[in-house]
Amino acid sequence: MTADAHAIETPPAPWVGRSRPSLEGNDIVTGAITYVTDRREDGMLHGYVLRSSVPHARVDGIDVSEALALPGVVTVVTAADVPVNALGPRDVDGPALAATVVRQVGEAIALIAATDARTAEAAARLIRLDLTPLPVVDGPAAAAASDAPLLHEGGNVSGAIAFSSGDVEAALADAHLVLRRRVRTPAQEHVAIETPGGVARWDADATSVTIWCGSQNPGLHQRKVARALDIPAESVRMIANPVGGAFGSRNDDPMPVFLALLARAAGAPVHVHMTREDVMAAGAKRHPFWTWIDIGFAADGRILGSAVRAVADTGPIITSGPNVMKTSAEMSTGPYGFDVASFDGTVYYTNNANAGAFRGYGVPQVAFAIENAITEAAHELGLDPAEVRLRNVLEGGDRHSLYRHRTTTSLNVRETLRTAVEHPLWAQRRQWQAGAVGPWRRGTGIAVAMKGVGMGSGTGDTARARLHIDTRGHVIIWAGPNHTGQSIQTTYGQVAADALGLPIETIDVRVGDTGGVPESGPTAASRSTYAGGAAVRAACDELVARCRGLGLPLGTDAAGAGTKLIELGEAEVNAEFRLPDTDDIGIVPPEQLATFAPHRVYGTCTQVVRVEVNVLTGEVRVPELLCVLDCGTPINPAATIGQAEGGILQGLGLAIMEDHRVSDGIPRTTSLENYLVPTIADTPRMHTLFIEGSEDSGPFGAKGMSEVVVVPTPPAIAAAILDAVGVLPQELPITPERMLALIEEEPCV
Repeated sequence: MTADAHAIETPPAPWVGRSRPSLEGNDIVTGAITYVTDRREDGMLHGYVLRSSVPHARVDGIDVSEALALPGVVTVVTAADVPVNALGPRDVDGPALAATVVRQVGEAIALIAATDARTAEAAARLIRLDLTPLPVVDGPAAAAASDAPLLHEGGNVSGAIAFSSGDVEAALADAHLVLRRRVRTPAQEHVAIETPGGVARWDADATSVTIWCGSQNPGLHQRKVARALDIPAESVRMIANPVGGAFGSRNDDPMPVFLALLARAAGAPVHVHMTREDVMAAGAKRHPFWTWIDIGFAADGRILGSAVRAVADTGPIITSGPNVMKTSAEMSTGPYGFDVASFDGTVYYTNNANAGAFRGYGVPQVAFAIENAITEAAHELGLDPAEVRLRNVLEGGDRHSLYRHRTTTSLNVRETLRTAVEHPLWAQRRQWQAGAVGPWRRGTGIAVAMKGVGMGSGTGDTARARLHIDTRGHVIIWAGPNHTGQSIQTTYGQVAADALGLPIETIDVRVGDTGGVPESGPTAASRSTYAGGAAVRAACDELVARCRGLGLPLGTDAAGAGTKLIELGEAEVNAEFRLPDTDDIGIVPPEQLATFAPHRVYGTCTQVVRVEVNVLTGEVRVPELLCVLDCGTPINPAATIGQAEGGILQGLGLAIMEDHRVSDGIPRTTSLENYLVPTIADTPRMHTLFIEGSEDSGPFGAKGMSEVVVVPTPPAIAAAILDAVGVLPQELPITPERMLALIEEEPCV
């Protein structure tokens, strides 16, 4: 046998489980990449969005005559010019442009296109607004008041969800220890590096529009634009990348609608790019929550029951408020198994900042409540906080504590905890604590999290892929979900290479373009690798099966196989993956399965955090952190670690510095000068470990993990602070001022 023949017959080394650099990584780090906001078109105009400077007012008039008269201005668009002035099918989705009322600082009122950006902005200043101030609903308490102004015809309740699996108060009556606590978590800004914007080009002859704009859900934005312009969805093409980050902010962002409206009105390509200040005022935030927990423990630390009540502020329009609370409900019991639980959550409309999807999607807020309670219970009972968690964690296949539905057998919370406990960061915590110097006190904390993968049971959650093989034996795959900076197409390529047995260089994966990619839902709910990867695998498996059935040697003669398949009209494959519902829905009424949407598959994570607290200044430092992940098979380990580290830093920011502050409906944190986020100086040394595991329904055993890593960081930091100075923060962020106030209440030695 010749060396060449031997090389042909040797199967390629697997790509799954091997770190592969991002396909666009070189262009990103060298600055060569062209993001959607960098795009330029011949004859392109520049757009500007005029936004409200008041939180609540009646719109009595809009005069654009002076703006239109300014040299260089091509068009001004107001609500009267929008064919269907709506961002969704319901009033509570909000208008594309304010018509009769503004409900938030930053709400869009008019769009301007001009020959240059400076002229467009100058024109906006010439627009005369006749606004009559209205009473401001400045929070959930004000929204719930009997005399509150109604922000929508249906009232100020955006959504509510309640469920109980038993008599919690009876369980608490038998408890050795009962804790009744309230925690508060703030609004958090996404701070994606690239702010929203892009370019749109209108084709008058075809009555169609092409939009280059970041989107986590290109299909949804395609439908939003089509509705606003009153044209068929197929007349809208969304090209949604490259984009510099999202984290939830590009899920239902109105920017694609603004771009399309301007391009249509101007009859020319139009470019818009929001400033950071625009985003701080108008962009969606993490929902601020107020969460109450009543929880009972036996003397050995076993949880006997819990009742959680939560209130959230979603701002003036619905966005994802009720769905966020739905996720909070499911995860209000954490990754723990006990007999009875209840949840009652309400989301209110206010005139504060619009709140929407954000990595973690309602889980960090309620997890802070239950994890803090377990930390405090261990402290009060004189038990090891890791051991208390080990006594309570769910096992794979166990029933969920609230909905009593069956979880997947791949759930492996226990092993993440065991691995964390054996790591030096936890095992040697007392030695490290003893090394504290001066006013600094040291402590180590631990916390655990669980987050559902996908949209949940009963929702019909589906991802799709389309594949074509050509005469060279090269394969093009159009697949979703899209990517928003994490280069999901790199991972899809690894799945395809192993499923097809072809060189990875011969596989071209394309995402984020509604012109080719089949509808696959959002880049959200930790579903991209799991759902999109499974759809890619299904398409590849079908191609392999076709070749096998026809006797075509795909692995050794892909060009020949491709040529023959084209001749037969069999060269294209369409496949889909429908995320599986739970095998047993427990006590959820079947007709309400989608209402509660319990998950079958979960990712889990345990984190150990070391902190240092300065008892004189209240400063909190996080020098080192361990993250142990249960994500099934990490298809691209380096990329998975990158996702983990990014999520940890967002959790760190939520824990100790980030707080989008609003008072009387006016944003007080208006830029990155007064809204603090972690920088490289705040970044701890991070260790990310994977435990062995496999999810049978996922591609090569993978399941999602990108959100769960955010969740345990804040409660682990709070636990470490308790270990360091004997006080347990109940409000985020844990600023130096709050830290000092806690220390003054409970002086440490």
